[in-house]
Amino acid sequence: MFPYLNYQLSPKSPTVYTQESKMNVTSIENTTNGKTAPTATATAPDTTAPATTAKKPKTVTVPELIIDGGSSRTKYYLEKITGSYQSVCRKFTKSQELPTGYLGVFKIGDNGYAVGDSALSLSGGDLEEGYANDNKIKLLNVWIVGALCTHPSFLFKRIKKAGKGNGVIKIDLKIALLSLSSHRKKEIEKAFSNLKFEFDERFFEINVTSYNLYPEGYGAACAAKKHIKENGGKDIKFHVLDLGGGTLTHTPYSNQNGVPRASNQNSVSGAGVVSITEFFAKEASKGDTGGNIYHFSRIKDALESSTVDNESLEYSAEIVLGDSTHDLGDRLKSGLESWSREIIGVRELLRDIRQILRKNERVYLTGGGFKIAAIQAFIKGYLDSELVTVLDNPDTVNITGLD
Repeated sequence: MFPYLNYQLSPKSPTVYTQESKMNVTSIENTTNGKTAPTATATAPDTTAPATTAKKPKTVTVPELIIDGGSSRTKYYLEKITGSYQSVCRKFTKSQELPTGYLGVFKIGDNGYAVGDSALSLSGGDLEEGYANDNKIKLLNVWIVGALCTHPSFLFKRIKKAGKGNGVIKIDLKIALLSLSSHRKKEIEKAFSNLKFEFDERFFEINVTSYNLYPEGYGAACAAKKHIKENGGKDIKFHVLDLGGGTLTHTPYSNQNGVPRASNQNSVSGAGVVSITEFFAKEASKGDTGGNIYHFSRIKDALESSTVDNESLEYSAEIVLGDSTHDLGDRLKSGLESWSREIIGVRELLRDIRQILRKNERVYLTGGGFKIAAIQAFIKGYLDSELVTVLDNPDTVNITGLD
């Protein structure tokens, strides 16, 4: 893993183990004057005594939390497990009771919090969204604790190890942050100082030993560099096109000196999967729908499960209404065409990518949007080049690529 910017918060001095040599005092005959005198001499070790060796100190591995705080979803990677939750949180006052044992529900100080699905299912309190009011930074401690509290085993294993009792469970943790502005180091470190929380009726205290800051899409860039190397390529430059929930981002990378270096990132806000879903919904409601009302959540589900036939290139996006199933594949294709045409930023960015491909520079597709078969097929068809590659597991490679 190549750290982009590394900050060590609590360096620890190594323990040095020494072994003293033993000296014995013996008596020898002084032949010149007939007297004996004590003389210090080094003696060989007693081979009849059992040999003892110093125990090697146990190596303690500090777990690393890799977290990508997107405007739509917060993704994390911890102890070989990936997870994500919608970037929303609900804040409760101390007078409001919270359910215990729910993933994503916890307390920081006197306030209660719920993130992701738990935030959407509970009522009361104040709802905050990740993309609004600079909440990526302002609520960074909440997003980090939210990742720990939605992980299916991380905290529960430590609760089991600590046993019964009311003591604080202390955890050392390294953190890697993506999609955040590295020049706001003081605000980030302030968030790290407030990682004491209560979960499942137990108290935790996180000590951040060090942290790394990476630009958006850096994990995907590492995966792309690995792909180039494995295929014998010697590309000096490559590009990453990242389609997330809220944005479409193009980042060129230099592929020299062993570390991918980003430059001149171009993001189109409001052009992610949510926007595509809206264009799809608009197209689905056109013409005679037979009196059917397509709810946005159903449209979203139809998009995520959509397919494209490899031979006929026909789109399929099925939506269940009552006892019948409607295929809105043609409406989905129209929606994607409208998205790529009517959002000026998307239109110009995709044209730029086509020009880049004419220079024989590789383009790698990543982000949750490219996990959806119809979106993947549409963009690859539009770019129409063998130099375009969809990275494996595009929805998670941005965080797993750092491992």
